[in-house]
Amino acid sequence: MNTLLHLSLHFPLNVYAHALYLQQGQVEYLHYGLVEEHESAWELGALVAQQRSTELLMTRLPPPPGRLLEIGLGLGTLASLLIQRGYQVTAISPDPHQIAISKGYLGDRAELQEVTFEEFDRPPGSYEIVLLQESAQYLKPLTLFNKSYDLLTQNGLLLLIDEVSLQRLPTDEIEGLPFLKYTLAQAERCGFQLIEQLDLSKQAAPTLDYLLKAIDRHRDRLLTDLQLPETVLTELVKSLRLYQQKYQDGRYGYVLLAFRKTVPPRWKIMEVTLQHQEAVRTLFFQTFQHELTPQLWTWKYANGHGMATAAWQGNEMVAHYGGIQRELRYFGKPKWGVQIVDVMVSTQQRGVLTRRGPYFLVGATFPECYAGYGAKILLGFGFPTARAIRTAEVLGLYADVGKMTEIRWSTTTGWPQIWTRIRHLHPLENSYDRQVIDDLWIQMSPFFTQDIIGVRNWQYVQYRYLNHPQKRYELLLVTRRFTGKPLGVVIIYRDNETCKLLDLIAPLPHFPLLIQQIRRMAGSWGMSMVSAWITENFAPLFIQTGGEAHPVDVRIPHCIWYAGPPTEEVKGHWWLMGGDTDFM
Repeated sequence: MNTLLHLSLHFPLNVYAHALYLQQGQVEYLHYGLVEEHESAWELGALVAQQRSTELLMTRLPPPPGRLLEIGLGLGTLASLLIQRGYQVTAISPDPHQIAISKGYLGDRAELQEVTFEEFDRPPGSYEIVLLQESAQYLKPLTLFNKSYDLLTQNGLLLLIDEVSLQRLPTDEIEGLPFLKYTLAQAERCGFQLIEQLDLSKQAAPTLDYLLKAIDRHRDRLLTDLQLPETVLTELVKSLRLYQQKYQDGRYGYVLLAFRKTVPPRWKIMEVTLQHQEAVRTLFFQTFQHELTPQLWTWKYANGHGMATAAWQGNEMVAHYGGIQRELRYFGKPKWGVQIVDVMVSTQQRGVLTRRGPYFLVGATFPECYAGYGAKILLGFGFPTARAIRTAEVLGLYADVGKMTEIRWSTTTGWPQIWTRIRHLHPLENSYDRQVIDDLWIQMSPFFTQDIIGVRNWQYVQYRYLNHPQKRYELLLVTRRFTGKPLGVVIIYRDNETCKLLDLIAPLPHFPLLIQQIRRMAGSWGMSMVSAWITENFAPLFIQTGGEAHPVDVRIPHCIWYAGPPTEEVKGHWWLMGGDTDFM
């Protein structure tokens, strides 16, 4: 392609395409090339290396004719070659510029659609081949495999060549490439058999060397022709050098994968979306014998708060594994966690407790999709019973890293405290009360630099307690009587004769004063007991205020299925209270 249509491509594809054009006078492909160990990428040239990659891909195709879906058509070069060899091609891309360029190249020889793969609609069994050349990395594996399975004929071929993540390390960055280990596992769960896996990392990596050299040589023209700020190009080069280093370190790789569609899986594993709400509510009622209202489902899962995976048998959801995102301080560092909620298996399927069963499939797929090193969410936590966690341990999903303890105090009566006072907070109406919560959280968090705690700022308190669609919680502020200095916030729930102390937001030395005040207030309300749940490792802090510890059959799990923090790093370090557990 010798025209300058590629200048209209979105950044950074316009940079890659124009750098190749300026260096070699033409640009036909936007993907990696393959260079042998004894060759120089610069001397060989990008076009020759890219043609090798395309030819390698085409050698894996069954002989024409055949109906083929290409996901992500680039500049249309591959589609043109496929048509020349006798395939009936449908090619899709959500990028209107790629569609326009390809139409000029292909004319009416292929069916082109400006659409995402998720929105692409064809009857089941429409294609013998689904092909992706460096576009699989932009799709969620479950979406790719489930939809490809439906689109393919019996024994159809799914073929892709792309970049992948080969290792997940404990860095702060979010990896943009899919983890190969998870991709292969999910392909099998979706009904595909891996028939070829070819590691092309060493041959593909020199493409980055070539591209960086071309950008450096033609930097001035790139800035002028593409009207780019110099800082933007500098950041792109920095990003490419990081990719280059990850290839050298073995963290990133380049693979060819070929899958054959096999018999339909017994259970279809999918991400849960808004359209599945009724199915979730039905399974919830069957499992727990009470209703998950639409309002409660929305509070948990909508607006980016939650996510879930589910197993389906036909049109029936038979297993569900949900989670709610939670901002953490992980040994003093800001991280994201996920609280596991609504783990459910239908009564008909609960006996299938193997690595082929629905409970394992949703429990393994969930962390693969959402958590671990390289993901936004670092780790999960939850509150299963001892029996439930033993089952997960046998399956290799969880390790036990702690347990909850209930602390109980009798209430007290008498005159108000001399040095402190207590009042209800009204942060929805009062900006000062909102700021008090934030200030107290800032004072509390430094006490947990050696532990793991969920953030307890105003944003969290509003979502967790004040926006709850069913329960009504009370927020109380304890202050110095004469100076008005805030000492801490106590969050409670009145449950008949018991005042449940769900959360404390305060520096740890202030806890005894807060507990004294809430015991007195509960007594003035005619209640007999104050209770609180706390992780066992922090129970002594509460016992020394006069509380009595009582065992609770609730454990803290840690996922061991994914590439994430080791068990020994987490065990005995969670600060979790009743408010963290109460998500029903």
